[in-house]
Amino acid sequence: MGLVTVLSQLMLLGLASSQIVKDPLMERVRDLDGEFAAALPDPQKYTLKTWPAEDITRRGMPPDIAWGGSVNEPQSRFYCRDDFSIYNVTFPDCPEPWLVGHCAKAEMDREASMNLIARLPSGARAAISDLLVVALEKGLVLRHGQGNSALFGGVFRPADSLKMLATAMYHGYPGIPNDDFVKAVAADTCVGDKPAADNLKKDGSYRTAIESGLMIAAYLKIVKPPLDASCMRNQLNVLEPILNKLWDAKTGCPNKVAPKLIQHKSVLFRNGLGELGSDPIQGAKSTEVTKWDKSEGVPEYCWKMAEGKRDDGRVRCTADRLDVYNVTYSDCLDQDPWAICRCNDAQQSLDKMVEYFGRVPAGLRSRVRHLIAFEDNSPGGVRVGPWNIIAIYGDASDSVYMHESGHCTDRDFSQSEAFQKAKAADSCWPSEYSRSNDRELFAELGVAYLYDNSGKTLRERGYDASCLGNELKALGEYVGSEYKKGSKCFKREPNSKIIHPAEAQAGRIEATTMSEEFDGTVEIETFP
Repeated sequence: MGLVTVLSQLMLLGLASSQIVKDPLMERVRDLDGEFAAALPDPQKYTLKTWPAEDITRRGMPPDIAWGGSVNEPQSRFYCRDDFSIYNVTFPDCPEPWLVGHCAKAEMDREASMNLIARLPSGARAAISDLLVVALEKGLVLRHGQGNSALFGGVFRPADSLKMLATAMYHGYPGIPNDDFVKAVAADTCVGDKPAADNLKKDGSYRTAIESGLMIAAYLKIVKPPLDASCMRNQLNVLEPILNKLWDAKTGCPNKVAPKLIQHKSVLFRNGLGELGSDPIQGAKSTEVTKWDKSEGVPEYCWKMAEGKRDDGRVRCTADRLDVYNVTYSDCLDQDPWAICRCNDAQQSLDKMVEYFGRVPAGLRSRVRHLIAFEDNSPGGVRVGPWNIIAIYGDASDSVYMHESGHCTDRDFSQSEAFQKAKAADSCWPSEYSRSNDRELFAELGVAYLYDNSGKTLRERGYDASCLGNELKALGEYVGSEYKKGSKCFKREPNSKIIHPAEAQAGRIEATTMSEEFDGTVEIETFP
């Protein structure tokens, strides 16, 4: 299915290093579903207007890949073109319609799908910009929210209306004041349910606590039987006013969130940019690789990444397994060597790390301070912004090194007017993953641009990239010299300070405190 994107949030490393222990109010808020179903308002009446096919082409659809996949991509698991309809759904209490997509092959029929929004009052319904119900393989269930958009597949229940609302409130409009909520959790003795308590304890993630807290607030408002939630009163003091403002809003759907629509674009590299690696470029060779002695310590940024937690709660790499090497490349003999770090259980060997990093042209490579590799079941990578350190997970391809290096040279060009104009003028995406956001689009374009300027063009490799011509031109004018074969090294930002893990773990050196420039949020970009 091409370049698979799984963005898993490794929560604040500073928080992850210390447990946040709270009791759960109940086992699962999901256990309240039956009472929610009985207490929710009856579905409001609505009228439907089906979009004609030409409107789908002319107006576009929401950007989530499931929308485009439902209509335009036969290879998508969501494809349903002959049985797919888009509706404007209008309710008597609001003149503006809601956008709903429904596959007739979905396990839940059209009426049940419409009722997800029809059982919400207008103010709460206003927080849902669009709803998509897809067909999935029997037995699979999908509940997903992005911003104020909602996506369902498989079987769902009436109470999922409220879960959809809670997710939209957290991820989109109106938003939850995170700092206030964190303080509230600290002051309380419990959180909504056991999954929320487990996530706080495991990695310091507040998302589940917020969503379960909103469900408790909804229960107290809508169902109203006795429920002693005093142990989380501070959280409810944050959440209840936000929920009440939506739920109690007068008719007329104030602050209705409009759906974002984009016209469909094809994808050039259906299997991801990694497919270019079947005809690899020739990179720089290493002229010297020297291993650090353990007594020499490790770069602070490498150590901070190593201290991050895996999904099972273990640290990524203990001090005894973390090795550091100085690597000098043939095209950068007049510059300091790179300090490359590797956990000794990483699937990516040192030789492969050195080879793949050498395929990143010298100018672009010079943007990277450090490189580190970890063991992981899924190949992927991440770049930590303020540090410009790249982490490689699993057995990643060379395109991951190129992609993450590209993030280091973006410097907000992906948000610029020039880039946005070029994006609007082009007729395809480089990869499925590039549709995630403009920063990922820039990084993916960079891989394509790099290969196109490696001595063998994309056309010579069998790809017609004219549909990306405006974006490739914009990238080239901005920073193309760094991506080209034969680009020159320049003086990098200095290595991070050297620390000694034993002293850091004992708390005897100031260097172990979280760097003020790092917000701790890390997203692993995972590839097949």
